[in-house]
Amino acid sequence: MPADDLRERYVAAKAHVHNLKQRLRERRARLVETDVAAYARNNGITPIHFGPGDFVCCRTLQGHTGKVYSLDWSRERNRIVSASQDGRLIVWNALTSQKTHAIKLPCAWVMACAFSPGGQAVACGGLDNVCSIFMLNSKDRGDGNLSVSATLTGHKGYISCCQYVPDEEKSLITSSGDWTCALWDSET
Repeated sequence: MPADDLRERYVAAKAHVHNLKQRLRERRARLVETDVAAYARNNGITPIHFGPGDFVCCRTLQGHTGKVYSLDWSRERNRIVSASQDGRLIVWNALTSQKTHAIKLPCAWVMACAFSPGGQAVACGGLDNVCSIFMLNSKDRGDGNLSVSATLTGHKGYISCCQYVPDEEKSLITSSGDWTCALWDSET
């Protein structure tokens, strides 16, 4: 095959790949802007009502290397945060199964995680008796990890659960192995 023909095929293939990448970026952007219910409606998918034994695994999110102890859906229902004893919080795009953040935690023994109502922050807690908050829109430390934006200390036992108060971006409640629950204002 002559070199000119190979060059033409190479240029055509490169343009085709560029076009496919652009279409993929546009498709992903549309998926990020919707929630699961809207996605189903827009694609003509009707709800299916399952009986107690009829659940089917639709998607498996893979990426943790330790036991996953907690997860939470964002309010828009298009993202999930999961906490694992591999020492990471992973934020997932629920529609594409892609990771959007993989946050290395100060303590690997995490047992709880939660999305803030606005979806801009995630909180986690565990056996270190501390609830840590990470702002998802903050700059990473240069190594791909986010810095802790707030640390809530005061429990004398492990954090068994953390949950943001609905419609209050800065209010968080935690439960602990010290037999207490605490309501926090993450700004003070």
